Amino acid sequence: MANTRKRLIILANHAKAQVTEALEELRPWLSERATIAAELAMDKVEDASSALDLPAADMGIVLGGDGTMLALGQHAVERGLPILGVNFGKLGFLAEFSMDDLHQHWETVVSDRCTISKRIMLEVMIHPAGKADLTDPFDAAACSFRGVALNDAMVTAGEPFRMIDLELAINPSAQQTSTTICTGDGMIVSTASGSTAYNLSAGGPIVSPGVAGMCITPICPHSLAFRSIVVNADDRLCLRVLRPNEGTTLVIDGRVPVKLQEGELVLIRRYSKQLSLINNPRLNYWEMLAKKMHWAARPRS
Repeated sequence: MANTRKRLIILANHAKAQVTEALEELRPWLSERATIAAELAMDKVEDASSALDLPAADMGIVLGGDGTMLALGQHAVERGLPILGVNFGKLGFLAEFSMDDLHQHWETVVSDRCTISKRIMLEVMIHPAGKADLTDPFDAAACSFRGVALNDAMVTAGEPFRMIDLELAINPSAQQTSTTICTGDGMIVSTASGSTAYNLSAGGPIVSPGVAGMCITPICPHSLAFRSIVVNADDRLCLRVLRPNEGTTLVIDGRVPVKLQEGELVLIRRYSKQLSLINNPRLNYWEMLAKKMHWAARPRS
């Protein structure tokens, strides 16, 4: 018989007043059923020098919303910590549980009978201008910035909001040539997890979270022919900034902005680790998509 006394790390977004209020009731309830190894506020986790500083645990419970899940995803993935998200935000695509769901399905969760969704992540690097060829751009030692994304990495035009030019190369080391040049308001590279976020709003496809792929979606391209595509997650992408604006910026998961200069390379590849999400046994992905985003809803008479 499985030991149901799990060691938990509670990660809470106290910027949401309802989280603080709910935690007052949840803390004693959890203490009767599990061992709380640590309880950390989101801003404290953000400031931690290393995810390895977190104590040993079997799972993490995140109280917030999808934004909180994005902020904490890298810390969880570095520890190999499965996380369960309790939604206090709007949609809750990553934070699948409500407080009622957590109470109702607790025994299913702690007896390891919930499905675990493995989500790929993106490693994003910036190399300075002056790298003349594409034969070996993924040299981590030469990068000026490195980050990890669960949802997406986006290059946005920024102020003064003129169109920018981005040169896209797919598998540049193998092809040793660019694929195309996109003129428009920028470009989004998303995982399957992020396909229902900015990618979808920009006209990109919905991709099942089990698909190991990356969506490449232009933002308002100056061409009717430039359409979103899905490539293999093992492909490597290179975006060279040919003509930026003063405010042209790389944004990771909607929360980490980095200014870009002419000639810089934004390099994107699959991260070496995957995030484990504990799924709500009450809903599968497509039911959740229909419920929360009205996917495939019939027209009303």
